[in-house]
Amino acid sequence: MPYICLTRTDFSAGVLQILDLKPNTSQRSLIYDPPGQTKYVSFRVQNDTVTTHQPGGGGTAILTLATTRGLASYLIDTVEDTPNGDALTAVQANTIAGNIITNLLDAAIPATTAAINAQIAAVVAGSGIGLGNSTATLLGFLRLFAGDEYVLPWNSIVDTNGTTFNAAVLGSFNTRIRHTYPSGSLQISLGAGHLSEFIKPTFTYVGVAGRAVVVYNDDGTVLG
Repeated sequence: MPYICLTRTDFSAGVLQILDLKPNTSQRSLIYDPPGQTKYVSFRVQNDTVTTHQPGGGGTAILTLATTRGLASYLIDTVEDTPNGDALTAVQANTIAGNIITNLLDAAIPATTAAINAQIAAVVAGSGIGLGNSTATLLGFLRLFAGDEYVLPWNSIVDTNGTTFNAAVLGSFNTRIRHTYPSGSLQISLGAGHLSEFIKPTFTYVGVAGRAVVVYNDDGTVLG
């Protein structure tokens, strides 16, 4: 699935629309046509600040202090501090999330497994997708970039005793975006259509120039 991801924060929901993908969502035949592809790109990557506490003191479980959504929540729930075997701290998760958004997503840099792991390792060496007891996946990160929601509940035990990462997945995804399929119309849009305009650094909205979206392939490479 190609992932169409907002790289700017100044778009309100229902403003940025891609109308040259096929079939048209509102005009397709429900009997003969596949799922509609035209869409609004309304959801920016979420990134609530994660907070944790250890109510029992040293040697007891570390829990989240509030229900949070987004990238930092996904990181603290699914990425182990592999060399130490414990969970990421809230500070580490929040820092990594901010770095990934700034250095990869907003810069339209490839978000491959290696690239994401490099951002994680810059804060917590030796940790990342596929390392140790981490359960994070590249698909999870790309879904978040494209606007799907990851919810980590209040009182989630991210570390069972202060020194051991809890590998159980405590959060869950809510689907908020329409699935995009690789197609000829997508390639045409990237080459000469709506998406070709939205990915330009000269694209202007309310007087501000800058690309509006980045389009990732399902391996994290950049399609546009």
